[in-house]
Amino acid sequence: MKRILILAVAAVVAMVCGCSPKIANNIDTTGISTPHPAYAVIYFYRPGGFVQARYTVHLNDEAVFTSKSGAKSFIKVDKPGTYEIWAKTEAREAITLNVEMGRDYYVKAGVNFGLALWRPSLEIVAPEVGQVAWGSVR
Repeated sequence: MKRILILAVAAVVAMVCGCSPKIANNIDTTGISTPHPAYAVIYFYRPGGFVQARYTVHLNDEAVFTSKSGAKSFIKVDKPGTYEIWAKTEAREAITLNVEMGRDYYVKAGVNFGLALWRPSLEIVAPEVGQVAWGSVR
């Protein structure tokens, strides 16, 4: 029984890894940018603040970042193209990002007032601004 359970879990993991886009999710917080012509890097961050509302940020259909106060992370994307970055709580917020290899992109996550819940806020910021803001998040 234990062997069957292990094989079933291994099969699910293999299916998930085989079907998902080639996106590497890294939680390295060094923020040191190096030349990377084979991929693009998308940095996600949420400045610290009073509101502790959490939500999940998606790149197309894959969850890539949990937005909570003072959080940051980055992913590497190995295919150029147009990607939808979205999140949903009370309402769905989405932005479109045209990804080119070798470039860095910064996405600021935040929250806005809603009727019953906090609403996600997503914004693509300029690299000069984003690099400083991403580096200042704990």
